Amino acid sequence: MSHWQQLTEFVVRLPHRAGELARLTAQLRAAKVEILSYYGPTEGRSADGFHIIPADAEQFREFAAKIGLGTWEESCFHITGEYRGGDLVGTLDAISQEGINIQFVNAFEFGGHMGILIWVDDADVDRLTKLLSVV
Repeated sequence: MSHWQQLTEFVVRLPHRAGELARLTAQLRAAKVEILSYYGPTEGRSADGFHIIPADAEQFREFAAKIGLGTWEESCFHITGEYRGGDLVGTLDAISQEGINIQFVNAFEFGGHMGILIWVDDADVDRLTKLLSVV
């Protein structure tokens, strides 16, 4: 059985200098901010930047405010569960059958477990929430 939750992704711009990402990562660790996903930089989505999905969005907001880190936020969905072949295809098919546009997806399998991160258009967030609630 899969579990899902709606999360908040924070996008941050960092100076293009050696050590900036390491410095931010050390600050996150020192503040005990648990990170579920951390990647970047990316181009062509909402904007260039590093993408951080914390376990606790409010804790991350407080951390960012304390160090003066500018961010912007997007909703995303995190689906986890035991890996069974075809889970990704089935999930994407169910979403497409509802006419929901996926902006970005990141899926992985490790040690018999799977994880899927999905971003949809803002107009489709409520529809995906409803779909995942009944699947």
